Amino acid sequence: MQMESFQRPNCSAAVCGSQFNKHALKILIQNAHPQEIIICFDKEEIPPKDEYFNRLYNIGRKYQNYADFSFIYDREGLLDLKDSPTDKGEEIFEKLLRKRVRIK
Repeated sequence: MQMESFQRPNCSAAVCGSQFNKHALKILIQNAHPQEIIICFDKEEIPPKDEYFNRLYNIGRKYQNYADFSFIYDREGLLDLKDSPTDKGEEIFEKLLRKRVRIK
């Protein structure tokens, strides 16, 4: 709902918790035909650790044959624990989006 208040077009979709699976991927592909899927889960750890980064990276790697994948990972401490990438407003979201991790 926060994305709806931003100036950019809202093309977001919610998932339950911080889970992304083949069922969610299938729904996205059938209904939206995305060229890129950007994972934007709530921040789950402070300071950033390899475990959380690797979890996000592995989700994208697992499904990269279906679409380009990337994820938002707060390396600069812009978000508080449990914040979503949109919680601090559009300017912070855009900064995080520009620095997203692209999976190749």
